[in-house]
Amino acid sequence: MSLELENIQKRKTIPLTKGEWLAFFFVPINPNWRLNPKSANQIEFERYKKFGFEKKIEQAEKARIAGILFYLLIILVAIIISSF
Repeated sequence: MSLELENIQKRKTIPLTKGEWLAFFFVPINPNWRLNPKSANQIEFERYKKFGFEKKIEQAEKARIAGILFYLLIILVAIIISSF
């Protein structure tokens, strides 16, 4: 039983890998929401919740927010450049 508890504690502190972080950053929302209501990122996020990966949940939320802000910044820069 202590091995099981040890694994539960490890799950809480495992961070996202670089690949997982980049996936949440570059695809923060589901681009095919009409055809497929759940994206790969949403499925992964639900898996993190199901198995108790607390640190991964926290980092995935931050990566999503950063990704949305990144795309908004790109759009803003494009608008400013096109207005000149």
